[in-house]
Amino acid sequence: MRGKGLEKRSWGCPGIRPLIFGNGKILICEDEKGTIRDVYFPYVGLENHGNLIKVGICDLDSLYCSWLENWKIRQRYKSEFEENFCEQFLEISSPQESTEEKIEEKTEKETGKEKIKGKLEEKIEEKGPEACRAAVSNIGETMFENPELGLRVTAWEAVHPSVNIFYRTFEIKNISGAVKHLRFFSNQNYRILENKIGETAVIDKQTLIHYKRDRYFLHGSDPVFDQYAVGTAEWKGMEGTWKDMENDAYLSGNPVAHGSVDSTLGWTLPELKPGESARVHFWIVLGKKYCNVLKVHKRVKEARRSALFHHNFNFWDSFTERISVLPEFSWLTQLSERVVMCFYRSLLTIVAHMDISGSVIASCDSDIKQFGADLYTYCWPRDAAWVCLALDRARYHHLSTETFEFFSKTITHRGNFLHKYTPAGDFGSTWHPVPMVQIDETGLPIYALYNNWEIARSVWATGRYYRGLVIPAANYLTKALDRETGLPVSSFDLWEERKGVHTYSACTVYAGLHGASELARTIGDYDKADLWEEAAKRVKQAVLEKLYDKELKRFRRSLDDPTLDSSVFAVWYFGLLPPDDPKVVLTMEAIERELTRPSGGIARYRDDRYYGYMNSWPICTLWLAQWYSAVGDLNRALELIDWCAAHTHASGLMSEQVDDGGRPLSVLPLAWSHSAYVLAVLEYLQALEKREGGSCQLSRKMK
Repeated sequence: MRGKGLEKRSWGCPGIRPLIFGNGKILICEDEKGTIRDVYFPYVGLENHGNLIKVGICDLDSLYCSWLENWKIRQRYKSEFEENFCEQFLEISSPQESTEEKIEEKTEKETGKEKIKGKLEEKIEEKGPEACRAAVSNIGETMFENPELGLRVTAWEAVHPSVNIFYRTFEIKNISGAVKHLRFFSNQNYRILENKIGETAVIDKQTLIHYKRDRYFLHGSDPVFDQYAVGTAEWKGMEGTWKDMENDAYLSGNPVAHGSVDSTLGWTLPELKPGESARVHFWIVLGKKYCNVLKVHKRVKEARRSALFHHNFNFWDSFTERISVLPEFSWLTQLSERVVMCFYRSLLTIVAHMDISGSVIASCDSDIKQFGADLYTYCWPRDAAWVCLALDRARYHHLSTETFEFFSKTITHRGNFLHKYTPAGDFGSTWHPVPMVQIDETGLPIYALYNNWEIARSVWATGRYYRGLVIPAANYLTKALDRETGLPVSSFDLWEERKGVHTYSACTVYAGLHGASELARTIGDYDKADLWEEAAKRVKQAVLEKLYDKELKRFRRSLDDPTLDSSVFAVWYFGLLPPDDPKVVLTMEAIERELTRPSGGIARYRDDRYYGYMNSWPICTLWLAQWYSAVGDLNRALELIDWCAAHTHASGLMSEQVDDGGRPLSVLPLAWSHSAYVLAVLEYLQALEKREGGSCQLSRKMK
């Protein structure tokens, strides 16, 4: 996808996903108009049953109806609202006798420690309301406002951490000077199993269920809806049941339909005087059996309204507290709030893109298919390896191990990885001719496993994946070296645009071989250790001799292409040369001098035309920041890190690209951008600790 010249999609056009909600089994994505677009189940990134779920409201006195997607909108995660944060949160999640256990089916060991009930309230009592302002949550808060109608609607949204429930609370407030009589609506239009053929929508007592085969989507609410209609949509000119709402604010009451269907539910609100508000609690239960979704729905009804929000907050608060074990943690206070919040949001965004199978999709933004006829919802071994590097650096070793398990199941019998994979582990689509290889995607996973050993020192992980992953991959890389040049054979580059012998790819092959050699020594396989180390040395020598251009005084993109490419940062990052080596310094200075864009970010390479001309890429900007941290220029490093934080969406999610006007482009969010951010911040903090005479050291770079 990254080099196919797709049509430019500008900021503000349909497509971005400012709010995403997931738990490793489901992932739900909301677009910039507040409409639910993507509903992934049972894999994160595979089987997108979404199409649209939108909400609207009708004034029963005038019969004027409006969809909220057309209103003025503001979207954020609740952690990034300072004003009245604690009061708002406690208002919808006030402490009561806990009935969370009626929903929760897993032990509280998932949080990594014993759960502290009422944690948020204890923080407030001990430290005051300021304690809430440092919290990072996965609870979305979207505010819709329509001055003409005199209404403000606020939506709070969250997914349960371990049960497949998507919960939404809508507060409808009268901000006019007149009494209001209103009816609130929600329209559901799925593409179950990614098409509209053979669906069923049926009213079952006080629930609505959409299903096809073994995919069920149950909708419940409190209060119970008093209006409903299911019918035909997008078939032979029939638009859908939402037309009933627009026509007269009443729904037909039809209880069942099949084929290409949609549904609309309605709630008649109590009379609202000026300043008054009413709430509708709405949830969707996802499952594979009719009876199972009904059972979960029953438990949701028995639980208090705020249980899911409260549990969601506590779970992710406990998850992010693991950062406190890092030696760099005490230095976080030296960073701005914007940088800190972007760091935590990046960590949560990475995890949201992970499936419990270990797959990590590149992006959940499905709108890209409108332009390229394909998606970013695949697991690229490259992107997944970078995510592993970030997770291990942040000490989430149990999560990176799940991805190594995914790697062990998808590696080919020849010992290499193919272009990309579905979250289920199947070979994904490709535009590469046989052998469909980007050789860095075989080097990086092995390097990531070595990095895991360097940080976690888990002989269990090393031993478990040595024979099935390290040996075949390292042997493949060794055989893939050209006997004459010592460099890897020609393959597609990391940008997936051109075939050649690329500096970045060669550096990752060196990293993989050296890492494999070190892992072999760890478990006493000295013969293979010597073999792979010798191969690594050949690659290193060849890179330094053949890919450094003495006339240009910098590293070339490839053996046959002198173009300046930001990816050659790999020479120092993977340890072929130290970061202060003159060749590295000249190269990185050239990258900054020639690839800095008007917005302040760094482009991929000269004359890049993907989604426009030489857009900035956060990952490339962060590579430069990481180099500045490595050479001790922490002021410049922090400037670049802050630039990335400043160019996120208001929700904190980061795109693939940023145009010269500072507007995000292409997919949003991109997991790779967020993993690079986590690494850049932690490496900056490590350098800061070192400069101040501390002991925060991590021997990760290879010699």
